[in-house]
Amino acid sequence: MPYEERIIDQVQSANEIVEILSQYVPLKKSGRNFKGLCPFHQEKTPSFMVHPEKQIFHCFGCGAGGDVFSFLMRYENLSFPEALRQLAEKAHIALPEASEGKGAKSGETEQFYEIYRFAAEYYHQQFLDPQKGKQAREYFLKRGFDMALAGEFRIGWASERWQDLFIFLSKKGFSEALLLKSGLVFQSAKRTLCDLFRARLLFPIHNLQGKVVAFGGRVIDDQGSPKYLNSPENPIFYKRRELFGLNWAKKFIDREHPRLLIVEGYFGFLRLYQAGFRACVATLGTSLTDSHVQLLHRFAEEAIMVYDGDKAGESASLRGLEVFLEEAVSVKIARLPQGLDPDDFIQEKGKEAFQKILADARDFMDYKLEILLGRFNRSDSFGLMKITQEFLETLVKIKNPVLLGHSLRRLSASLGVEENSLRSELEKLKRKVEGAAAGRLSQKKDPQPSSSLMPSDEMILLALAVEQNKWRAILLEELEAADFTDPQLRAFFQMLRNLEEERLPIHRYQILNRLEDEQFKEKWAAVTALDWAGEQQEKAFEDCLRKLKKKRIERRLENLRREIAQAEREGDLTRVDIYIKEYQDIWKESK
Repeated sequence: MPYEERIIDQVQSANEIVEILSQYVPLKKSGRNFKGLCPFHQEKTPSFMVHPEKQIFHCFGCGAGGDVFSFLMRYENLSFPEALRQLAEKAHIALPEASEGKGAKSGETEQFYEIYRFAAEYYHQQFLDPQKGKQAREYFLKRGFDMALAGEFRIGWASERWQDLFIFLSKKGFSEALLLKSGLVFQSAKRTLCDLFRARLLFPIHNLQGKVVAFGGRVIDDQGSPKYLNSPENPIFYKRRELFGLNWAKKFIDREHPRLLIVEGYFGFLRLYQAGFRACVATLGTSLTDSHVQLLHRFAEEAIMVYDGDKAGESASLRGLEVFLEEAVSVKIARLPQGLDPDDFIQEKGKEAFQKILADARDFMDYKLEILLGRFNRSDSFGLMKITQEFLETLVKIKNPVLLGHSLRRLSASLGVEENSLRSELEKLKRKVEGAAAGRLSQKKDPQPSSSLMPSDEMILLALAVEQNKWRAILLEELEAADFTDPQLRAFFQMLRNLEEERLPIHRYQILNRLEDEQFKEKWAAVTALDWAGEQQEKAFEDCLRKLKKKRIERRLENLRREIAQAEREGDLTRVDIYIKEYQDIWKESK
C-alpha cells in the first residue's frame, strides 16, 4: 500500500461514513443504522444499509459494500489514492505527497478536477475585478441578483480576449493535450489554442460532491452569438448525468415531503434560490433523461416541473416528462402565465404568488388529459381514437397500480367510455410493448447477489474475532494460518496475529483499510453488516471454530492415509505402525 497505514487511519477516522454517504444517498434512521436506495443498482425498496458503529456500508440487494473509501471509489470511479486525497481535503488533512505538485501519481481524473477548480477561481476573480468585470457585475445586479449570491455560486466572467484562460492554466503546469481534452480550450483553423468561453457570464456547474466539472456561459448583450453555451462533455462531465444546483438543493429537501423543483436555465434557478425556494435544480439545456430522473429519485419522491409559460403545452415537453413515470417518480406541472419564465414571474409577482403556482401544480396525468381534450374533439371518432391512443401510450409506463386505476377512471369519465374497454385496450398495448422490449427489460433487472459474495465459515470466524477481544484470543490460541484454505483469509489471520503481538489497537475501520482487494472487502462488509443477537454471535463463533478444527483434523487424517500407503509400497512396516497409531489417536481425539 503506497500510503502509511497511520495516514489512512487518520483520514478514515476524520470522515464519518454516514455524514459522507448522506451527501450522495438520502439516508433514513433504521434502528442503530441508516438505510436508503442503493446507488449502484435500481431498486424501489431500500436495501442499502450504512452502519455508523462499524463504519461500513452494505447493499443486501446487489452485494456492494465496504468502507467510505470503497464507496467513493465505486461511486465516482476513483482510484484509492484519489479517494484518499478527496477525503483528506474534506477533513483538511495534508497528505505527505501534497507538496510534490502534479507528478505521475496524480491521476488524469484528478487533474481535470484541478483544471476546472483553477478555471472557476480565475473566472470568478475576473468577475470581481473592478475594471475587467464591471460590465458583467452591472448586468448581474441589474437583473436583481446580489453579490452574496454571486459569491456563493462563484459566478464568473470570461473576457473578450482569446487566450486569457489558456495562458493562466498553462502557467499552472497543465499540458496543451490535457487542456484540449478538458474542453475549456479548442484549436482554431490556424492551429492556435483558444479559450472556449469569451465575453460571457459564467455559471460553474458542480457535481454532487461540489466539484466544478463544467461551465454554462451566457452573453450579456444578446447580440450575434448564441445566448447560451455549455461546456462540451469531458472525462468528468456528462450532460445526461448532471443537473445544475443539485449539490446545493440536496441540503434543503424536506425530509417529510421530499420534493424538488425543476426549472429551465441558470437565471431561473438563481431567482428561485434567492427567493427561498432552494430545493431546486435546473436542466442544462437538454431534455431530461432516465439518468437525470434516477439521480433525482435518490433525493426526492416528487418533482414539480416549472415550465416557461410559452412551453407548457408543447408535445415534446409532455413526452419528455414520461421518463418520470418510467422511473416511478411522481411529477407535477406548475404552469406560469403566458410569456413569463420563473425569473420574470417572481420579479413581477413576488414569491407568494409563485408559492400559489406551486400549490396549484397539476398532476402530470390530469394535465396531459387536459391538453389532449383541448387538442382533439372527443365527439368524433378520430378525436376519440387519438385521445385514447396517446393517453394509453402514457399509461403503459405507469408502474403504480393505484395511480393507474385512478387515471383509467379519469379517462373513462372524461370520454364517456367504459373503463373495462379502456383496460382491455391497455392490456393489449402493454403486451405489445413488453414483447418488443423483452430483451432490453431483461438487461435492466436488478442484479442478484453473486454466490461468490456469500461468506464462508472462515470469514465469519475472523469477522467475529475482530468484534470481540475474547474470541480473538481463542482464535489465535487454537488456530494457525495454515488452518485457513483461502489465501486472503490466511493473510488476514496473520495480520491479526501481527497486530496482537505488536499490541496495536484493532478497530473495524483499520481492518478495512488494510484490505486492498475490493471484492474481498465487499465480502467482509457483508459479514460485518450482519446484526447478531449476543447468543447468536457466540454460537456462530463456536460452530465456525469447530468446523475449521474438524477440517484441520480431516486434512491431517488424509495426509496420514497417504503416508501409510506410501510406507506400505516401500515395505517400511515400522513407519506404517507409527502412522497407524497416530491416525488412531487423532481419530479418537476428534470423536
